[in-house]
Amino acid sequence: MAASRTPLLDPPHRRSTPAAVACWLLTAIVSGAAVLWLWSTLAAIINFVFRYPAFDQYRLYPNYLLLPFPQNISQSENGHRPIVPNLLRLADLYGFAASQQLQIVVSIGAALLSLALIVRVVTRERQVPPLARAAACLFAVLTLFWLGNARTLMHGFEQAHVYLTVLACVLALLAVQRARTDDSYLWPLLAGGACLAATFSYGAGLASFAAVLLVSLVFGLRARYLLTFGALFAAAMLVYAFALPGNGYVRESLAFDPVGIAATMAQWLSSPWIRGWLGAGFPQFDAALYSGMTTSRYAHLLTTAATWLATPFGDDGAARQGVLVGAIGLLAYLAALVHACRHRASSTRLHFLGLGLASFIVASAGIVAIARAKYFVLYPEQIFADRYSPWPCLFWLGLALYAIAGSRRLAGAALAAAVAVATALVLLPTHRTQAIWSSIVYRKMQQSAVAAQLGIWDPKYNFDVASASREDTMGTLDLWRDNRLSMFAEPGFALVEGGWHMPAAVPPSLPDAEAHVIHAFDEANHHRRVAEFEGLLPRGVHLPRDPLLVVVDDGGAFRGLAKASFFPPGKPALRLGLQRKRGFAGYALDARPGESLRVLALRPGDGSALAAVPLRIPDSN
Repeated sequence: MAASRTPLLDPPHRRSTPAAVACWLLTAIVSGAAVLWLWSTLAAIINFVFRYPAFDQYRLYPNYLLLPFPQNISQSENGHRPIVPNLLRLADLYGFAASQQLQIVVSIGAALLSLALIVRVVTRERQVPPLARAAACLFAVLTLFWLGNARTLMHGFEQAHVYLTVLACVLALLAVQRARTDDSYLWPLLAGGACLAATFSYGAGLASFAAVLLVSLVFGLRARYLLTFGALFAAAMLVYAFALPGNGYVRESLAFDPVGIAATMAQWLSSPWIRGWLGAGFPQFDAALYSGMTTSRYAHLLTTAATWLATPFGDDGAARQGVLVGAIGLLAYLAALVHACRHRASSTRLHFLGLGLASFIVASAGIVAIARAKYFVLYPEQIFADRYSPWPCLFWLGLALYAIAGSRRLAGAALAAAVAVATALVLLPTHRTQAIWSSIVYRKMQQSAVAAQLGIWDPKYNFDVASASREDTMGTLDLWRDNRLSMFAEPGFALVEGGWHMPAAVPPSLPDAEAHVIHAFDEANHHRRVAEFEGLLPRGVHLPRDPLLVVVDDGGAFRGLAKASFFPPGKPALRLGLQRKRGFAGYALDARPGESLRVLALRPGDGSALAAVPLRIPDSN
């Protein structure tokens, strides 16, 4: 037995010291890369997570407020049945005034718990070398916390859909795996319950049943458990497609075209590679991706490589390249499936989890391809949309985990580590650029909240789009204002309605601090002149992380609001720290040319003035 052991798995005293040191050093480097990547994403989330609702939420919140329970949580939302996330939203609505905080904490907690469960399975595979296990952990971090999926990671609405579903699927797979060794009905029932939770968190959650059934067949679960899963799946389908409100939309969106479905599945699965790197080879595919991938010499090298790889596909070949990349992934999945069927007796928990995650996403790809077939004919570029991207990432993670589960030798572990580090390096430019995107959208969201508090409609920040028209937005804002929800539950709005006046003790304006007007416009809602401004809070003054920022005139009358919303110029968006945002922006009401105003920073608790920043309205605005 001892002769069959590889040097990498031998105890330290049985290996040469240089080899042992090199192995553990590489393991530490890969593990450190995973930790740094995870913390950079968590720091970005803390810095830039959206604190206010946006887009679809303006259309959907009236359902939560005006419809009776349980109708308000059971409506079809773009063909999905997010009952579990809607319960979370109701708790956030009535317990936290729709501040998004509960959704964000629970959803990111679900993502972290999913990561912890995957890492636990990985680290318990003692037959897999430490270096390969570190690579698997890095793959898991990249999958769940790549900022290429910033739309999901920063938006509480999207977070709840994705990460509650991911957690439910991971729990279902782990419960089924436990049922292989523990002959108790408890584990299949827990797995079925987790699949139901996934199904009623997001449309793709239905695929968790397919994944559980497939891995149960492949790995030889008892037939009575398969019947249990099958019955629960049939019941979920009946409720999903026929019993709940809006079921006609769900059924009418279906279309069946085998060739088109297969091509769509392949493209959909390729999304992380296209959006994270290869799409930069097609400048017309995504102008933001292309420009973001040319901001540094290293990123430019990646763009050059992507351009070379794009050459055989023509100028508009992103879709064709996506089919090829996705087909390679599907072939690898089929190979893993065949391998699992032939080696079920020697399979490990990591094999089971990897194949289960990949199966979940393959089934999800089928659901999306069928349910969105007509939509993708009209809007083919939406196959690569960022709202879908978190799911294909799980597919590639599943393949990586399955491959690493079979790693027993130094060469395999080194290859796994090299691929994991190379993947991180390839995705790093988009990780950075999407942190910048997050910071930009965060600032816009903060400004839109100030506009709402002041009753301003600013087309720069109050969007009129298909997902939420101006009528949707205005109607929902009225509901929030009447019920003191979201931005209308904040102390700043109380100043708007309360006839607030400047406190008697106000520090003098600091000479090194100044705000300036960006642009001025005539606001139609109240027929008044409004000036949008920005500035920097002074250094050397101890301020709370989120001070109240109020505009006053020389007489101390209330003239506007602002919010801290950005870092000073030159500060990177992707960072490992949680520095205070000294940059602020807001609006001054009834702005008169040449007028001198002040922006006061107030302590939220007692309203005392901590700093004053001068703001002068230009002579011509």
